Amino acid sequence: MASALISGIINGGLDPKAIIASSPEDSHLTALDSNYGIKTTKDNKKIASNCKTIVLAVKPHIVNSVLTELVELINNEQHLIISIAAGIKIQDIQAQLKESQRIIRAMPNTPASIRKGVTALCSNENSSKEDLRTARSIFKSVGVTCVLEETSLDLYTALIGSGPAYIFYLVEALLESSKGLNFEENEIKNLLLDMIIGSAELAKQSVETPETLKKKVTSPGGVTERALEVLDENKLKDTLEKAINEATKRSIELGKN
Repeated sequence: MASALISGIINGGLDPKAIIASSPEDSHLTALDSNYGIKTTKDNKKIASNCKTIVLAVKPHIVNSVLTELVELINNEQHLIISIAAGIKIQDIQAQLKESQRIIRAMPNTPASIRKGVTALCSNENSSKEDLRTARSIFKSVGVTCVLEETSLDLYTALIGSGPAYIFYLVEALLESSKGLNFEENEIKNLLLDMIIGSAELAKQSVETPETLKKKVTSPGGVTERALEVLDENKLKDTLEKAINEATKRSIELGKN
């Protein structure tokens, strides 16, 4: 995700030399330097000494150790902290820093890697409108953004953060159903994906509801109607709702650990 963000903001016009990335891995730093021409370091403290905006793009279990390194260098006047560490709440970060620290939590999903991501942003009371604009400009470089309360982030994670996996699951199921077609697997996969992309774009551009669009595809007594009847008989909508509810509960549980 860090590489996706770096690529996105450079593509948006930011000078690569305005970006400093730190990592303990030489191979990672070499790739970042080679691919994007940014500054790199193994010393996290150099980030705090040279950057006004600090993005914590690390695994959740690494956050505490990184903040411990930076706590003496970070202050509210000079630094905006943006975290994309999954499950780490703003209060968890604030507890390790000064109480007045400006902190924004971001939750991008994996299509950000191709600049088609959806990112939710939430901020603490110390953050200004300008801080949110800064965060939005970063994540708009890899897709679209929304701002919500942190209390809504668990449901957002279940719906949109995990959402790409549900689409991949659907594609997997459709591929299993397509084995009777005289197509190469890659060809049918691309046809299915184009169908999903086209349907999504139609739903996005149309003023009509998804229910109305569905009815326009469904002729009485026809092929589509029978398929939808089977889905209803097997309570697909109820199953999806249950899945999202359980995923939301799991997100809450992980946030407590």
